[in-house]
Amino acid sequence: MKLPSSFAPLFHNYVFDTIDADRHAGFVIKTVLARGTWEQIMWLFEYYGAGKVREVFLDDYYGLQTLPESTRRLWELLFVDEPGREPRPEENGPAAGWRGRRLADRYGSR
Repeated sequence: MKLPSSFAPLFHNYVFDTIDADRHAGFVIKTVLARGTWEQIMWLFEYYGAGKVREVFLDDYYGLQTLPESTRRLWELLFVDEPGREPRPEENGPAAGWRGRRLADRYGSR
């Protein structure tokens, strides 16, 4: 399915007519959550449903974290059980290979 024409400004770096709402669901959802207007966000929830939007958000939240920090903090209030706590990625999740192996001393006391 094609996206509504009002979404074109969100995807100005892409050939808008080639973006399919179903095939590129994760890409569309993350882009609209990060940069969409209220009307575009409402369309997102109506078209995909809250479950799919939540699933895509949590995959990013606990995974590679490609969404901007401000976007993550906003949507975690709706989708995360304990907002404000550092996300704990799954050990075998997509970000596991990129995770640091040693923990830095956060407060500089050694």
